[in-house]
Parts: sequence; C-alpha cells; structure tokens
Amino acid sequence: MRFPVYLIFLAFITGIPGNAQSLEWNAGFDGFLDNREYFSIGNPQTIFGSRVWGEIGADMGDHHQFRAGINYLYEFGYTAFAHIPDVTMYYRYDGGKVDFMIGAFPRRNLPDYPLFFLSDTLNYYRPNMEGACLGYTGKNWQQHVFIDWTSRQTDDRPERFIFGFGGNVRMGMFFLEDHFLMAHLAAKGIPDPDFHLRDNGGFHMNLGLDLSEKVFLDTLVLRLGGLVSLDRTRGVDPGWQTPAGILGQLDLAYRSFGLSGLLYRGEGHTFFYGDPFYKLRHYGRLDLYFIPFRDKNVDLKIDFAIHFAGGQLDYSQQILVSARIR
Repeated sequence: MRFPVYLIFLAFITGIPGNAQSLEWNAGFDGFLDNREYFSIGNPQTIFGSRVWGEIGADMGDHHQFRAGINYLYEFGYTAFAHIPDVTMYYRYDGGKVDFMIGAFPRRNLPDYPLFFLSDTLNYYRPNMEGACLGYTGKNWQQHVFIDWTSRQTDDRPERFIFGFGGNVRMGMFFLEDHFLMAHLAAKGIPDPDFHLRDNGGFHMNLGLDLSEKVFLDTLVLRLGGLVSLDRTRGVDPGWQTPAGILGQLDLAYRSFGLSGLLYRGEGHTFFYGDPFYKLRHYGRLDLYFIPFRDKNVDLKIDFAIHFAGGQLDYSQQILVSARIR
C-alpha cells in the first residue's frame, strides 16, 4: 500500500510533542527576465519565467527546524508542466554561530558564490541544493562547507556532485575572501570504455578594502585577487591543468543605484557550472543597476551589463523580482 507524502509529513508533525514544536510556513514568488546577447562566446539566449514556492514545517525548539515543500518553475513560451516541480525537504540547526542543513534546501539560504564558479543560471533552473551545508560564524570571520549531489548513479545516469567551501576574515576596513569548488563527474552504472573520470573546479582568493563607512556612498568596496582552475581527465591528462589569472573588482552603491565593475586578465578557464566568459584570456564586465525597493517582503532589481569580451562588446539585461508572503 502506498501512502501519500502529505500523510507521512502529517504523521511527523503530529508525532512531535506539542510543547516542543510550533507549525511554521512560508511561501513566495520569483520572477526573472534575463536577456543575454552573448555573441562573443556564441551563446545568446533569453531566459524568461517565474517560480512559486512554498514550505511548511515545524520549529522543534533548541534551534531545530524541519521544512518540506515544492518549488515550481513556469518558463514563458513553454508548456505549463514542462518542468517537474523541485522537492524541498530538509532539516536545519540554527544555533547562531553554527548553522547546519541537510536535505534538499533552497540555494538562497546560502552565501553567494562568484559567478565564475556557479553561474546565476542555476538560480533559474536548479534553485535547491541537494546535500548538506555546515557554516560557522565567529566574531570577525565566517566559513561554510557544502556538498551538492547533482546526479545519482544508475545504469543510464552518471554520478556527479559538487563540493566546496568559502568564507571571509575581516580586519577593520580590510578583509580576505576565499572560495573553493570541485565538481566530480563519474561514470554511469553500465561501464563505458570511452569514458574517463573528470574533476573540475578551482580556488579563488581576494584581498579587499571596504571604505563604505568613510565616504558618503552606501557602498564602496575594492577587491583584488587571484583565480586558479583545477581540471583533469583521469587516464588522459598527465596531471592537473592549472590555468591562472588576476581579478580586480569595484562595487559602489548610493541609495537605489549601484555600479559593479570587474576586470580579469590571465589564462582561460573551464568551469562546468560557471560563467562561460572566463574561458577568455581577457574579460571585463560593468553592471549598472537600480533597486527601486528592497525590504523583507519584496525585492526588485533592474540590471544593465556591458561585457568586454573577445575584442567586442556584449550586453545583457536582467529584471529580478522576489516576493515573500511570510
């Protein structure tokens, strides 16, 4: 006999002692228009759609939480049920300094990763991580580590996962940021003699200067750092391929307006889940954005970006809105 998922969830909730739990829920909407005129890398496209999501669960006392729900994507111009809803189901311990999650949990709950490692396309098509994440926040530093299982091995599906860590240390106006990512691509259950295991990722470190409290602007942050990618196909490459380069970044904002600039110089990289512009040896990006409102319930961002790539100019435009009912 098969029991519906909601009955299992109801049994879990009702089985928790009444004095140790409280029922909680939240829901929201994410809308996005991302027009990418990326002719220098041969990948122009427009991503236009919306997501609705909802979670229900219990706060079980002593910083323990359980949540379950769905996240559904409707991509405009496509059929309404083309995408299977993503399942959300996770346990979370939020102890202030220590934060731990295991299950299928929203990517928005985690610190942002640089786009060269994890492209913002993941936010549209894979909003949940499926694995575990552990974070620690100290007085002047924080660090987190995660594993995201992207494909379970079967006869016709490969085993794939992403492992990473990142964080920062702050010393007055100065800070140091680190990010590491490694994707592991294994074989399908039925062996293919032409397939070779592949590991792909990299390491990034920034030294930054935050002058926001010294100027009239709301934000003025400078960063300078290095990027090294790590790639090898086992049994084919003689060792790790390690192209490297230097990144400079500028972020400034005043009230509802902002500017972000980035300049990369070095060798080209291949990151499986990252922004493809970093395959180029020289790349620059300038974002001009407007945030008309941002509060606990609604965020709206309008972004116009210029990409200096391959000796030519590419453009992209984004409209991103998030609304949370609770």
